[in-house]
Amino acid sequence: MAHSQTLNTGPWRFELKTTYGKIPFIIHFKKNKKGFVGSLQNGKETIKLNDITVDQNKISIPLQMYEMSLEMNLPNKGMMDGALVRHNKNPKVETPVIAVHGARERFPGKKNPPTIDLTGRWAVTLTDDQDKAESGILVFEQAGHTLHGSILTTTGDYRYIEGYVSGSEFEAASFDGVYNYLIKGNVNNGKLEASILSSYKTKIEGKKDQRAALPDAYKQTQVAAMNFKFPDLKGKMVSLRDEKFKNKPVIVQFFGSWCPNCIDEMNYLIPWYKENQKRGVEIIALAFERSLDQNEARRQLLKVQKKKALPYPLLIAGSTSQDKPADKIPGLKNFISFPTTVFLNRKHEVIKVHAGFTGPSTGEFYENWKTEFNQTVDELLK
Repeated sequence: MAHSQTLNTGPWRFELKTTYGKIPFIIHFKKNKKGFVGSLQNGKETIKLNDITVDQNKISIPLQMYEMSLEMNLPNKGMMDGALVRHNKNPKVETPVIAVHGARERFPGKKNPPTIDLTGRWAVTLTDDQDKAESGILVFEQAGHTLHGSILTTTGDYRYIEGYVSGSEFEAASFDGVYNYLIKGNVNNGKLEASILSSYKTKIEGKKDQRAALPDAYKQTQVAAMNFKFPDLKGKMVSLRDEKFKNKPVIVQFFGSWCPNCIDEMNYLIPWYKENQKRGVEIIALAFERSLDQNEARRQLLKVQKKKALPYPLLIAGSTSQDKPADKIPGLKNFISFPTTVFLNRKHEVIKVHAGFTGPSTGEFYENWKTEFNQTVDELLK
């Protein structure tokens, strides 16, 4: 690996230069016998970065299992530049990135003493740049200047936010490769006003409300029956009529490897399945990929299957961005979100459909989802 020593180990502070905001994040690099590895700290989660390659011209840093990578030029005097590249588009989408070695703080600089307390739930309205509005919830934990939290909507959560409070203003960011954004706002007279800044701009307005709730996730999407036959990653056709699923409740997850909320749900389902399969319950993931073609979709899903040591079937239901769940599953109505989870009883009748997912960044919402999930499975097994 020529010139691999040119990537300095230790912390690097990156800035992703999007249309509306500069999104900061920190990666710590280490060197081992195989080369370089990295740790991306995204709020309360640590994302391991493997398969980093360094050659005479560039540094390539794959971002988890997504078809995304940081493609950086070699460092010069403790700095480097490059781009965040989205590979499943033709042409590829590139967003400029710069990085500085040795900087440990995501948001450096002096902070004023906080005059607001953001801790708790905020009932908000999110309005995008097309003036389309939706209800949401901000959940925050504030300790002095330090701020953590997430944003919840009917289609899922925005994952981990990390930032600071200064006076009556706050600033925070998320970067995991897909959910990459900056949020800037303030609170005056109890009213919160903020903007989510990325390649898009979304306005947020609302007030603190500990009873804030989202519409019932079980009343958003409907499906009359789950009749399907799709290939697994070896090309074998799989359906609910197979002996493996006979007289067993089945949980069907609409999944995409490009979808962080889907990965979060899968991270819960994998250990859950290993512990509960002996009770006589099965899981099937129906993947709808956003790859350029079916071969690329299969390669991407094989990567997921290997890295996650996936113990249940992962089927290729759709392989391009044109493939829609409603076109592949007869009777599926108002499909609004990946993931969507369908609960089938022993006769494979649809009992519940849960749209979206509130992941581990959402605290008590995630705990409530886990409780509901287990209660539903208990009912199916009776």
